Amino acid sequence: MPVTDELPPLALQVLRTLRETYDHRGPNAFNEDAAKVFHVIGSIIAQVCGRDRLAEAVETLDAALEMEGIGETKDSALRSIH
Repeated sequence: MPVTDELPPLALQVLRTLRETYDHRGPNAFNEDAAKVFHVIGSIIAQVCGRDRLAEAVETLDAALEMEGIGETKDSALRSIH
């Protein structure tokens, strides 16, 4: 099942905004900006839901990236997302 199946309204709005940003600014918009968003969301999850929930979310993300082959480069292991 793709990560985007059955998302709540807030997640769908975030995806729409990211798509609009990409359409407007291109792939370079996701370099540092996307990393900052990722860190802020992670911080919010940790503060609201606890560090264990954040760790679970990161594990789920890692599994999704590995399953879908996202982040792979030719003839190399997965790149670090840190």
